Amino acid sequence: MTTILSPTPVRDPGAGPAAPAWTTRIRWGVQDTITMLWRDTIRTARQPEMLVFAVVMGVFFLVLFNYVFGGAIGAGAGIDYLQFLVPGVLVITALQGAQQTSMGFATDLAEGVTDRFRSLPMSQVAVIAGRTLADAARNLVGLILVALLAMVMGYRFASPGGAVAAIALTTAVGFAFSWLGAAIAAKVRRPDLVGMLSMFWLFPLMLASTAFAPADSMPGWLQPFATYQPISVAAEAVRGLCQGAAETADIVLAVAWTLGLLAVFMPLSVRLYRTID
Repeated sequence: MTTILSPTPVRDPGAGPAAPAWTTRIRWGVQDTITMLWRDTIRTARQPEMLVFAVVMGVFFLVLFNYVFGGAIGAGAGIDYLQFLVPGVLVITALQGAQQTSMGFATDLAEGVTDRFRSLPMSQVAVIAGRTLADAARNLVGLILVALLAMVMGYRFASPGGAVAAIALTTAVGFAFSWLGAAIAAKVRRPDLVGMLSMFWLFPLMLASTAFAPADSMPGWLQPFATYQPISVAAEAVRGLCQGAAETADIVLAVAWTLGLLAVFMPLSVRLYRTID
């Protein structure tokens, strides 16, 4: 593996006033992030099974719930179940990509790959930021493929603009959850245990959400949680964008959840990574 180091800036004595130190750190941090993004993107291209897994899981949920449970759920709720299901599956697909972030980062930590990065004069934030951005790009490709399959099955977006906005919002939600996965990996550092912990938080949120069934079809005590937890909020916002009937409140709440997750888990994952012995 070839590592690209950021050159040390040399100041010209005849130049104007020096830029503040914090702007220099940000500039080099951005450049290091781009370098790590390129590294992780190349690695993803050399491991197409990662993209295949993300798409296969989305296809699995789409086919299983539509053809096995769709008749019962759709009839009971009085809805066109495929139109209801696809936005939720898009969100779940993005979350599966975030789970891959957790597993991949834990593998790098366990195999000592990140030890080289920690010894280099580079931004340590860039190590995680590059990975999460590369995984977001992979998520975007996976979401487009799942959306195309849904259209083959008969799903219809209300407009091309709505489809683009829905996939963009879903990608952003997946990006935020990738930082949650990175924080878990930085704390645990064991791929097998990280996989179990990822399923521990993902499956309850996924199944007790409006991704697969309306909240009013659930028990009364569960409805408040199912309505306002992040996966449900994202699913409702994406559903509105896909159907051309997006509620401003749904989009604002989904963006708020996304920003909140980033505000908590970006600094937490970086702090945990920096304190690794």
